[in-house]
Amino acid sequence: MKILSIPALACAMTLGFGLASAQTITPSRVGPVSQYGQLMTGKNSAGEGRIYGSCEGVKDGAEVQVRGMSLYWSLLPEAVEFWSEEGVASMVKDMNVQIVRAAMATTSEDWWGCKDLTKSCGDDKSKHITGYASDPSYQTNLMKTVVEAAIKNDIYVIIDWHSHQAHEEVANAKKFFGEMAQAYGQYDHVIFELFNEPKEVSWSTVKGYADQIVPVIRQYSDNLILVGNPKWDQNPNDAIGNEVTDSGKNTAYTLHYYAMSHCVSGTYGWGDGTNDACEGVKGEKAIKAGLSVFISEWGTGTADGGGTPGQSKNDEWQTYINKYKLSWANWSASRIEEGTAAFTSGSNKNSLQYTASGNMVKGYLATNPTTYTKCSTASQGGQTTDPNQGQQGGQTTDPNQGQQGGQTTDPNQNPWAIAGIQSAASLNVAFSGKALEVSGVNAADVELFDLKGHKLMKVDGVRGTLSLAMIPAGQYLVKVSSGSASKVQAITLK
Repeated sequence: MKILSIPALACAMTLGFGLASAQTITPSRVGPVSQYGQLMTGKNSAGEGRIYGSCEGVKDGAEVQVRGMSLYWSLLPEAVEFWSEEGVASMVKDMNVQIVRAAMATTSEDWWGCKDLTKSCGDDKSKHITGYASDPSYQTNLMKTVVEAAIKNDIYVIIDWHSHQAHEEVANAKKFFGEMAQAYGQYDHVIFELFNEPKEVSWSTVKGYADQIVPVIRQYSDNLILVGNPKWDQNPNDAIGNEVTDSGKNTAYTLHYYAMSHCVSGTYGWGDGTNDACEGVKGEKAIKAGLSVFISEWGTGTADGGGTPGQSKNDEWQTYINKYKLSWANWSASRIEEGTAAFTSGSNKNSLQYTASGNMVKGYLATNPTTYTKCSTASQGGQTTDPNQGQQGGQTTDPNQGQQGGQTTDPNQNPWAIAGIQSAASLNVAFSGKALEVSGVNAADVELFDLKGHKLMKVDGVRGTLSLAMIPAGQYLVKVSSGSASKVQAITLK
C-alpha cells in the first residue's frame, strides 16, 4: 500500500525527483485496494494483456478485475448530486462497487445546471455549472471530493478528463493532471484517464496528446494510466505496435460499448471485415497482441444513453468481459432522464432507488466480493537484508569492494560502511510492492541510497508504512535506524 502514516514526511523529503508534500487519507475499511494494491498492466503466460495488482504481481491466476460505476458528466445537478462523499459511500454500501469513475467536464460547456442543488440559477451564469476551462476551481473541487471519498472507502477511482477533443486542450490537461498526480498519485486507489472518447481523429493524434500528458503524471506517480482511442474508444487495436510512450510502463487502453448498439463478435457487414469488425473483436485483438484493456465506460442501452436494456445482449457482453477479466465502470451513476441512468428521479446521494438499468447493473455487481483481506507486506523476491551478503544477481555490498561495474563508492556516503550498524530483534523491516513497513519500534529514521552510496532521501519519525511510490524504478539501499539499532536492505522498485 501507499497509505502514509508519517507525520514528518511533508518536511522530510528532500529528493531531487520533484516529489510533492504528501497528505494522509486513511481508509475507513479494508477494501479492494488493500487486497490488490496498485493496479498495473502485464501479460499472462499466453502473452495476452491483463491487469494485475502490486500485492501479488504479474502471474497467472493473479489477474485483477474490478467493477463499479461511472459518475455522469459533471455538468448537471442530477449528476453532481452523486459527486459527493455521501454518494460514493452509498454506492459502496448499496451497490458493492469496487471502483468509481469521475467523468469531469473539461471545456466551457454550460448545460444550465445550477451549483446550488436546492434552487434554479435562472439567468445568473456565475452560478451555472460549467467545465474546467471556464471554472477550474469548481470542477477540481468536485474531483477532489470524489477521489478522497474513494480513498476513504478503499475503492479505486478513475480521474477522467471527460473530453472528446482533449488533443486541443493540452495546456489545461497538463495543469490538471499535474495537480492531481502531485496530490493523489501516491495512493494505490488512483487511476488516470487521459482522453475520454476521441472522435474522428487518428491514433497518431491521440498518441501525440498522451505522450505529452504521461510525463507530467510520471513526475509524481507510477499509477495506472488509461488512454482512449479513435471513434469513441472502439478501436484499442489501433495502438498495437505503436503504444503510448510511458516510462512507468503502466498504460492500458480503453474500450467503450453500449450493449444495444455494439456487438461482441463478427462484423457489421458494411465493409471489408476489418474496419467494420465488432467492438468485441477489436478489443480481443488488442488483448491478444499483449495490450491491457480497460472498459472505463459501458451502458446497458444504446450509444446515445437511451434505449431499453436487453438482458441477452448485456449478458453476452458480460461473458466476454469475464473471459478476459476486464475491469469496468457502468454509465451512469446519476438520475439523468435517460435509459442508462442507474437511479430514478426520487434518488439522492443518501438513498438510491434503481431504474431497470440500475437493477441490472446492481445484479452484476452482486458477485463482487463483500469482504477483503489486506495483502501481506513480506519482503519480495527473497531479497537479502544481511549487509554481509550480496544483493540480487550476486552483486556485492561489501564496503571494501566496488559496486556494479567495478564502481567504487565513497565510504563517507556508503550506508554499508557506516560504523555501529547493529541488528535488533525488535526492529522489523519489510518491503513489498512500493512500500516499506517498519515495526517493532515506536519510530525510526529511513534513509534511501543509490547503489553508489549517495544519499537520496531521509525521512525521520517513520511509524508503520512509508510509501516509495514516487521514487523512480531501480535498485536502492534502504537504511532504517532506531536509536543505536539499524538495518540495511537492498530493494528493487519496479
